[in-house]
Amino acid sequence: MKKQKDLSNINTYLIVALVIVVAIGLYFTLSVPTVKKEAEQPILAKQLTLTLVGADCKDCFNVSVAVDFIKQQPNINVTEVKEISLEDATDTIAKYNLSRLPALLISGEIANLTIPNFETREDSLVFDKAPAPYYDVASKKVKGKVSLIVLEDASCKDCFDMNAVVAQLKQAGVKIVTEQKVDAKSDEGKQLISTYKIEKVPTLLFNKEAMEYDVISQVWGQVGTEESDGKLVLRFVNPPYVNVTSGKTEGMVNLIYLMDESCAECYNATVLKELFQQSFNMYFKGEETIDVTSTKGKMMVKKYAIEAVPTVVLSKEATVYPNFAAAWNSAGTEEKDGAFVFRQVSLLKDYFAQSGGNFSYKNLTSGEILSGTSAPEAITEEAEITIPSEEE
Repeated sequence: MKKQKDLSNINTYLIVALVIVVAIGLYFTLSVPTVKKEAEQPILAKQLTLTLVGADCKDCFNVSVAVDFIKQQPNINVTEVKEISLEDATDTIAKYNLSRLPALLISGEIANLTIPNFETREDSLVFDKAPAPYYDVASKKVKGKVSLIVLEDASCKDCFDMNAVVAQLKQAGVKIVTEQKVDAKSDEGKQLISTYKIEKVPTLLFNKEAMEYDVISQVWGQVGTEESDGKLVLRFVNPPYVNVTSGKTEGMVNLIYLMDESCAECYNATVLKELFQQSFNMYFKGEETIDVTSTKGKMMVKKYAIEAVPTVVLSKEATVYPNFAAAWNSAGTEEKDGAFVFRQVSLLKDYFAQSGGNFSYKNLTSGEILSGTSAPEAITEEAEITIPSEEE
């Protein structure tokens, strides 16, 4: 079963940033100036008529939520709600120069009434900036009806689950009218890979209507490309993924906890795994705990010149995670064999202080148990010795 990933990152990436829910309160926050009066004099509610234009567009944004919001505002009394269908809206569109439907008109006592995203036109306050999907008056078509292809390697059970991304896009209001899954190894999948020069799967392909959504258009320049035929191809893919050229799955990280079992007061190194998952959405294929007094532990301490434990060693697959290598510069070293060794253990002191936990670690050179105030300096060179094989 595919792993479900935390998508606070996709904003991490798109995703990462791909999910911004349109808050109706942002669109329709009312600002009603009040006149200074005696405390005992009540403020008279403004008497308003609301007119929905083109609200019968079944594929469009539901503008009735704006009506409900306005009705709930203090000092507002909605006396009537009218509806004008798309078919009958020609004159109204012309009179108020409407560009998108559904639109909302507010008439009546609108003097000194201001609402963000509403404009005064003729005798009404007009809102015709409905988010997608909307009816475009100029083209007479509904914009924002998205077709989506999820291109994946069906054999990769550990790959990043794009279904979770699709679910969040839908939750953000993206109108996906057709959704297709294509196996990268099928004839259709191979054709898509060839046509759009796709290097990693799983990925997503949208029609150009997806650019009608701010949640996509505002970040697409950083995460994907728009092809000559209008197709949008997601390029910034979160690991694990299949490298199409090599056929190998990349981003499946092995994690080694290196610890001293005699140090009962030392911090629990598993918090580092949690931080890697939260910060980089990192996927771990395997985990191993090694004691520094064991043969393998001694060899690792010497190989990587490790001075402080508990610590962790990540396999070279960690390098494919976006921003990981840059962040690692202040936390540890990248070794000649590609492994990543966490060295600045004292950086965790503040983390444990915030969580209310005790923090201590062991300096292997002096044998002292330290509280995090004097971390050993990062080692930039490694000893020329090979790590023992599994048989050893």
